[in-house]
Parts: sequence; C-alpha cells; structure tokens
Amino acid sequence: MDIRKILLFCSCASILFFNSCKKEKGQSETSFIWNCTEISPDSFDIASLHQDYALIPLQLTNSSTVGMIDKVAFSDSIVFVLDCRTATGLFAFNAKDGTFIKRIGDIGNGHGEYRELHDFSIDEERKCIYVLCERNRIQQYSFSGEYQKELPLPFLVTNMEYSHDRFYFVNDYPKENNLYVTDMDFNIIAEHFPNEDYGENYVTLLSPFQKTENGVLYRRHLDNHIYNVNTQGEVSVLYEFDFGRKAIDFKDIKEWSPSQLKKIEAESVCDVKYFIDGKDYAMILFYDENRPHIGIYDKETKDVKAYDYAKMKNKRLNIKFPLPKYNNLNENVFSILYYKDIETLVEQGILDKETYSKDSNPILCVYP
Repeated sequence: MDIRKILLFCSCASILFFNSCKKEKGQSETSFIWNCTEISPDSFDIASLHQDYALIPLQLTNSSTVGMIDKVAFSDSIVFVLDCRTATGLFAFNAKDGTFIKRIGDIGNGHGEYRELHDFSIDEERKCIYVLCERNRIQQYSFSGEYQKELPLPFLVTNMEYSHDRFYFVNDYPKENNLYVTDMDFNIIAEHFPNEDYGENYVTLLSPFQKTENGVLYRRHLDNHIYNVNTQGEVSVLYEFDFGRKAIDFKDIKEWSPSQLKKIEAESVCDVKYFIDGKDYAMILFYDENRPHIGIYDKETKDVKAYDYAKMKNKRLNIKFPLPKYNNLNENVFSILYYKDIETLVEQGILDKETYSKDSNPILCVYP
C-alpha cells in the first residue's frame, strides 16, 4: 500500500478517536425535545403519578415559625427548610413527623449569625450544611446545628448548590458569567452563560439548580433549555422546549427594553418558571400569553403532554394542584401545602381542626 495512503488513514483514525474521547468527556448526549405546542383539553390528576402520600406537619413553636418556604432538603431522618423572606431562618425538622429539632444559626452580626439568607445546600458525606449569607460568604454548620466555620467568597452570588466536592453558583453581575463551578476553595473550574445576553432584562431565578449524581441541572430565565453540568464544569443540553411559533428567540432579548419584553411575553409562549426532573417523570410550568400551563414528560413512554394549569387536580386531597418538588439524591417527591390547602384539609376532616389553622406552619405532602 502507498505510504501516503497509510499515513492519511492513520491521521483520520486518530482524529475520529480524539473526537470520540471528547464526546465522552463533554457535551455528548443528544437533548430530548419537549413538544409543548399542543395543549390538552383534559384535566390532570397527580394521583396518576403517585398512588399514596404522607403529610408532614412542620411543628410550630416560638422558635420555628415558618412563612414562605424557599427550599427543602431531606437527609435521612432530618428535613431542612429554608425561609429567606419571612423568618430569615433555616430550620431542621424530623422527616417522619415534622417535630421541630433546631434552628440553624440565627439573625445577628455575631459568631455564626447572619443578616440575610439566600440559599443552602447539604453535604451528605461530611454531614454538614453550607448556608449562603449576604451573597458574599458561606457559613458551615453540622447537621445537628453547631456552627463550624465561615467561608468568605471571592465574588457575589445569588444562588448556590453543592455536589461531589464542587460548588455551583449563580452570579448576577452584568459583565460576568451567570454560572460558576468551583472547587472546595472557590477556585473557578469553569464559568458559562454571559449575563450580557440579557441586556437590561436579567432576572434571578428562585431555584436554578437541581442536584444530580454527577453535578447539577441548571436553567436560566427565558432560556428554553435545561442544562446538565458535571463535576468537571462541562455543560450539555438535557432538555429543549419547543413552544412553537409563539416562542421567544433568546438571542433577541438583549435588544429589547424591559417594557418591550413585558409586552412580548404577554403575547408569547415562554418563561419556564418551574422545573423538576424526577425518577419517572419531569415537569415544567410555563406561560402561554401569561396563562400558566404544565408540561409533563413521561420517561417510560417518552410522551410529553401539556395542560392548562387551572385544570390540574389533586383529587385524593381535593385541593388545588400544588407543584411537586423533587429531592433527587433521596428520590423524595413532595409538595408544600399552605394555609388555604390546610383549611381545606381541616374541612374534610383529614386534619384536626383543634390543632391546625391558617396560622399553622406549612405542611409537606410527601409522595412515597
């Protein structure tokens, strides 16, 4: 065989091998596209997803008054509940019966205290809690609530998640990237998604992350994708949402003023406000001309169906459809019930009217 042909063959083989190795390490998986262009006229009952439920009333004491819940994390016998806006507190409850255990830290300027809370994440291996305070520092506590140490951040962030010796942060500074992946000493391993993509229209999401076995899932405002971010900081698209001809083209957002964007949103299908990726299904909440809808992806059948949110039901409890949330590593699916739902359950005799009222703490409805 001609030596030039041999060299050409070897060169091509090397390139193919190199590319295959890059795929395995980086953005290898083809994303799944959700077709959300057709809205079902039917109602949807959460009982079709979960056959049973358990109620965990969070005990109300002078030290455990919870208003709006911003985040929940389960760890074996403990459930951690974050209330950033009303109580400015992180609380530990018994995961079986909701008995109050302890408040994690306290409001103040002293040792182990905080003035603002923004987020938290738990480290199952080290049995500790990382709490994001004032956007510029993390305070570390044990699962039993003892203060351990303060970890100053070299940047300002709005959200955080921890997974497998990596921190994932959201940075809202206009001239920087939105997503930071760091090691345990906050050295940046990777950063992605320029905030300049938004122009004047940047919005911070309440829950941009969901933990996975190898990193996190990440999303951002008006971006019709869910991204998988691994511990090496590599990003790939897990889901893409097809909203049809009325969808907003993300690349145009920076060209519009906030008032223009608000008007365009009111005429569009857009804005994934909520997302969970569970073991058997994934779910989103999106808007069609400012009207909320639910999209559900059945992982067994590979089907996607969209429903008008007003037609979503929880017939077993006879309450309005509370959005389920998912604790990925422990496979806990749960909803948060507030006073209107609690009042309905009292009227049905499911809850004791002598014990529960509109002033009660929220209740976690867990679907085993």
